[in-house]
Amino acid sequence: MKVLLLNPPTQDNKKFIREGRCTQEQGVWATLWPPVSLATVGAVLEHNGFQARIIDCPASEVTWEELGDVIKEFSPQLVLWSTGTPSIDNDLSLAAFIKQHSPATVTAVFGTHVTVLDRQCMANYPALDCILRHEPELTALELAQAIQDKISFDAIAGLTFRRDDGEIVSNPTRHFIEDLDSMPLPAWHLIDTSRYRLPFSNEPFLIIAPLRGCPFNCTFCTCQTYYGKKLRKRSVENVIKEIQYDMAKFGLKNFFVWAETFVVDKHYVEQLCRAIIAQRLAISWTCNSRVDTVDAALLKLMKQAGCWMISFGIESAEQTILDEVHKGTTVEQARDAVRWAHDAGIKAVGHIIFGLPGETAASIKKTMRYAKKLGLDLAQFYCAVPFPGSALYERACKEGWIHDSDFSHFKQDNAVMELPTIAAKDVNQYRTQAYRNFYFDPRNMINVAKLIGWKNAGRTMRSVMDFLVWTK
Repeated sequence: MKVLLLNPPTQDNKKFIREGRCTQEQGVWATLWPPVSLATVGAVLEHNGFQARIIDCPASEVTWEELGDVIKEFSPQLVLWSTGTPSIDNDLSLAAFIKQHSPATVTAVFGTHVTVLDRQCMANYPALDCILRHEPELTALELAQAIQDKISFDAIAGLTFRRDDGEIVSNPTRHFIEDLDSMPLPAWHLIDTSRYRLPFSNEPFLIIAPLRGCPFNCTFCTCQTYYGKKLRKRSVENVIKEIQYDMAKFGLKNFFVWAETFVVDKHYVEQLCRAIIAQRLAISWTCNSRVDTVDAALLKLMKQAGCWMISFGIESAEQTILDEVHKGTTVEQARDAVRWAHDAGIKAVGHIIFGLPGETAASIKKTMRYAKKLGLDLAQFYCAVPFPGSALYERACKEGWIHDSDFSHFKQDNAVMELPTIAAKDVNQYRTQAYRNFYFDPRNMINVAKLIGWKNAGRTMRSVMDFLVWTK
């Protein structure tokens, strides 16, 4: 049986990342990520005898029309694709397009948005047959088996589906996978891995996902909708096996360690780093972390193991805002984390959000000053977005903060909440100003130049010109 797995195209040819909590359009500084969820679903299907094909349409530049030709040629019995909030109308309308080319094909989607608004999505898009809620791998396998065996979908946990008479049924929730080592390694061989390049260096990279779940309570995040609250870890030996395989199979040395928060269990991170060092794996990698889960000694060990950049969720310089969104960190902890990273020789990236509950013009200006004083090597400034699946979405709906219900506007470069303390248009203006203030600072311009290197200067200058237009 044939299964087609997609990161779908858009009808206007925009390129979107749709991976767990991260659903965003490719921006000026952004790179497209290898679709790790599709690769793990593909691996599970292949391991169980199904013929899987993966097309990352944005990375492969496959258009809407070209995808129709692929469907007719491949004739899959099941098409499963990832979705995101800002592209949700486009993503779900693909079901009708697929049915036009192959009426008997079962259409199915997954992602955080469709997990929490499953019935609404099914009702609005009658050509959509199924929604896989939460993490997709085992639900996808059981769905494929049911299609192959021509049996009912009633017993498939984690599935919302449409009966032949049109009734929408939400089956009980599936338990999250406890033994992650039981999963086969991602099927990167089904994808052209050369298409995924690091920003600045333009070197190829892949994603390594050593753990799932997040025990923290940030109200603006959707990660628990996808992977749950409980921290689940692969064994260090299993992760090392994957790194060694990817290095040998694809000739790679660059990795993005993908996790809700990689540095949660310090002992686990320490064990993994020591294993990388002991195996003499000459790799270079980046990761993310909270500011309160790192220390100076751990960061030095991470550097020895090949970590060259770490991204910190800083969010705001106003402690009352951090407390309001249940971040659980302090302004002082962010200062320490950035300093310790630099002392270890690791580049530090700060992720900052404007427009969270309690935000004012004064607090944004304070955060802008704070971002420059931290000594960050790079900074990303976002607008707070109440994505479905987050506690912020539930609160924003209750408080009447969302005045623009068009999900295509729910992007991290656009504020959609009208807070009592600041207007959405002002948040957008301050975000643009923050980028200009940070990156036009001479010290930060030097930092970016060092990251780019002369061999990539020409390509990056084009991005700089785009950036200047983008921040007008």
